[in-house]
Amino acid sequence: MTGVRFRETMTGRVSLRTDDPVVGYTSPGAVAARLNAEIVIDDVDEFIAGDVHGARLRAELVIPVLGGRFLSGDGRFELFTRGRDPDGRLVQRMTYEATFENADRTYRMTAAKYLQPGWHLWRDTTTAHMTLTEVLPDPQPDRPFHGAGFVKISARTFVAQLATMRGFGEGTCPADRRGAVLAFAAFFVRGLEKTYLRRADW
Repeated sequence: MTGVRFRETMTGRVSLRTDDPVVGYTSPGAVAARLNAEIVIDDVDEFIAGDVHGARLRAELVIPVLGGRFLSGDGRFELFTRGRDPDGRLVQRMTYEATFENADRTYRMTAAKYLQPGWHLWRDTTTAHMTLTEVLPDPQPDRPFHGAGFVKISARTFVAQLATMRGFGEGTCPADRRGAVLAFAAFFVRGLEKTYLRRADW
């Protein structure tokens, strides 16, 4: 069994007291946010063959005005999941879900990239619509807190992301690990081709 892991860094803006990423990102009161994510695919063959292409997500969320650095070890990443975007259009989604903790604060994050036919492949694959909801043990009148916005991969960090892609697996040889990386890359490219060039195949 051979796996693949890679890291992503996305930066952007979120606003507090909204659950609409578009409103949050464009708000004059938006604050800086950074998502550092590590995606771990334990078995590439199973990931590619499965009806749901899911992997483990380890993540760090950095929002200074909320207390700085939040960590998660229980997240999930899914690639090419059929669904709809916020406007109701049929899309393929890349989703990131995780629960973050910092001291006594806990936040549930959902982030999605919406892939749809057109000429916006770069924007679609590098922009995540993110929402945050505070998880509370007991209901409170002025909470839970909500936040939303966009986080994005720049061209520079995209190149850096490619360099982080590594195969792994106990007892595997270098050729196996390289083959796993190439298999994942080929699957990703085929998925983009199907989405952007051959939508009827969804």
